[in-house]
Amino acid sequence: MIGIYDTYEEAMDMEEDDQYTESTWTYIFMCGEPTIYEGLRFAKDLIIANILLRLIIQSVVLPHNVRHSLSLVIGSFLLYYSIGPAFIWTVGLATGAYILIILLSCIMKKFRGLITSVSVIAFLLACEVYVLNPKMWQQIRGVQMIAAMKIISVAIELDRDLYKCMLNPVEFGGYVLCPANCILGPWISFHTYNQYLEVKFLSKRWFKIIFINLFISMLFLVLSNCIVPWYIDEETTKWLVAYRDAQAFRMSHYFVSSLSVVSMISAGFGLTNDCHSELHVTKPIFIELPRSLVQVVIYWNMPMHQWLKNYVFKTCQVYGQFTAILVTYAVSSLLHGLNFQLSAVLLSIGTFSYVEYNFRSKVALALEVCCLANPCIKQCDHKYKKNSLLTIFINALFSLITVIHLAYLGVMFEASFSVQESGYSFYHTISKWENLNYFSHGFVAFMYIIYIMM
Repeated sequence: MIGIYDTYEEAMDMEEDDQYTESTWTYIFMCGEPTIYEGLRFAKDLIIANILLRLIIQSVVLPHNVRHSLSLVIGSFLLYYSIGPAFIWTVGLATGAYILIILLSCIMKKFRGLITSVSVIAFLLACEVYVLNPKMWQQIRGVQMIAAMKIISVAIELDRDLYKCMLNPVEFGGYVLCPANCILGPWISFHTYNQYLEVKFLSKRWFKIIFINLFISMLFLVLSNCIVPWYIDEETTKWLVAYRDAQAFRMSHYFVSSLSVVSMISAGFGLTNDCHSELHVTKPIFIELPRSLVQVVIYWNMPMHQWLKNYVFKTCQVYGQFTAILVTYAVSSLLHGLNFQLSAVLLSIGTFSYVEYNFRSKVALALEVCCLANPCIKQCDHKYKKNSLLTIFINALFSLITVIHLAYLGVMFEASFSVQESGYSFYHTISKWENLNYFSHGFVAFMYIIYIMM
C-alpha cells in the first residue's frame, strides 16, 4: 500500500508540474503576443519613415539643402502621425528658438547658449504648467526634450565658434525634426547628423542590423511587460518586490533605447560607409551587473550623458565639482519637466554617485585596492590589482550596494496606467521610499559621514 501511495503522490506531483509549466507558457504567450504586436505596430512607422529617407538619399544625388529639407518634411509627417496635432508645439519650439538665436547673434556673440537654454527650458515648463493638459504633456514630453537638447547644443556650439555662421532654416529644421531621432532620440550633434546624411552604402547587412536590433527591442518589451512582473511574486519581501518593479522599469528603458537604435539605423544613421554599426545608446550589462552607480549613470543613456557632460558639466566645472554635478542633474530634471518623482530620483542619483565616487577614492587610497568607481583604464598603480581576492570582494560589495540603490530609486516608477498618463505625484514617490524606510538616503548619509572622518 505504501508503494502504491508513493507512486500516486509522484504522479500527482508530475501532473501539477506539467500543469504549472503549461500555465506558465500559456501566460507568456497570452501576454507576449499582444505586447509584441503593439510594439511592432509602433516600430513600423519609425522604420518606414526612416528607410524612405535613406533610400531617397541613397538613390538620388541631392543638393545640401534639399537633403535637410527632406529630413524636415519626413520628420514633420512622422511627428504628426505619431503624436497628432500636438506636434505643432515641437515645430513652434524649433521655430521660436531659431528666431531667438538669430536675434541674439545680431546683438551679441556670447551668452547665446545660456539665454537660449533658459528660454527653451522656461518654454517647456510653461507648456507643462499653464498650456497643455497633463495627458497631452506626457505624450509629447520626450519629443520636446530631444528637440530642446538639439536646440541648446546648437546655441552653445555657436558660442564656442564651432560654426562659421548660424545654420540656415532648413539645416536647423532638418536637424531638430530629423525622423531618425525626433521621437525616441538619441541626441546627436549637428555635425554628426550632417555627416550621416553624407554616408553612402548599399548592403543587405543594413536590413540584418535593423532586424537584430528590432528583435532585441521586442525581447526587452516582453521582459518588461510579461516576464519580470511575473517571476517574483507579490507576496514576497518588499525589497524583492522593489527590485522586480525597478527591473521592469529598466527593461522598458532598454526597449525604448533599442528601438531608438532601430530608428537611427533605418535612416542609415550610426552606420559607417561599409555598413557597420557604431551607435550605442545604453549598455544593460553594466546596469544590471553594475560596478558602481557612476557607471549606471554613464551607461543608462550614453548620448544624453555626453550632452550633459559637454554642455552643462564642463561649463559649470569652474564653480567646483559638486556644484557642477548638482547643476547638471538640475538641468536634466528640468528638461524632463516639473515631475517631482523624476527630479527626486535624478538629484538623489547625483548625490549618491558623488558620495560613492569620493568614498571609493579614499578607500582605494587607504587600502591600495583597485576599487575606484570607474575601473583603471591604463596601468593600475594599486597594490591589490583587479584580480586579487580583496579587490574582488570590495568591488562585489559595492556592486551589491548599487543594486540595492537601483531597486530603491526605481521602485516608484511602477504605477497604474492612469498615474503614468497624468504624471507621478509627490505623495506617490514619498510613499514608495517610506515603505523602504528611506534606506538608501540614510545609507549614503552614513557613508558621507565615514568619508569625512577618513
